[in-house]
Amino acid sequence: MAKCSICNSRKGKRKCAADNTFVCSLCCGQSRTAEKCAGCSYYKDVSLIRNYRKVPFYSTQRMSDSSNLQDIANVIESILCQFYAEDENVFTDKQALQLLELAFDRFHFGETELKIDDHELKAKFEKMFQMIQVDLPNTSHDDLIKVSASVYRSIQRRTQGGREYLSFIQQYVGNRVAP
Repeated sequence: MAKCSICNSRKGKRKCAADNTFVCSLCCGQSRTAEKCAGCSYYKDVSLIRNYRKVPFYSTQRMSDSSNLQDIANVIESILCQFYAEDENVFTDKQALQLLELAFDRFHFGETELKIDDHELKAKFEKMFQMIQVDLPNTSHDDLIKVSASVYRSIQRRTQGGREYLSFIQQYVGNRVAP
């Protein structure tokens, strides 16, 4: 196999459509541009890739020290518990994460139109949004995002791919009691 045409030190395993040569994966990743690489299977538009772990959040200590932030988290978690109870325990941690990701897409990343193929998930997102507006009308946008991101990270820490997080919070938070 030929050496990479860019660094000339590693094996060139990828055929570069722009240069019509073989390049290594590292050089391919470092030299990509939208103009040069549009249409290539290795090119992904960075603006479409979301790292939800980088959404601003409150630390566990900050959440613990603030009853106001805990109240916001309780509302969010009680909504998730309600979905869990309504779906006869079919609602999973993964779906809870997806709902929060949709919230981040809209409110943190500024998506005006959410791309959701799952109509049930879309309905749950709209219902969650309405419940938050009713239960937390005076909560700042910043607090909602950061508390939601803290809940998101809690789900990721506790889940093992099923309903571990939802079962846990069901014991402590329970279903939403507001109208």
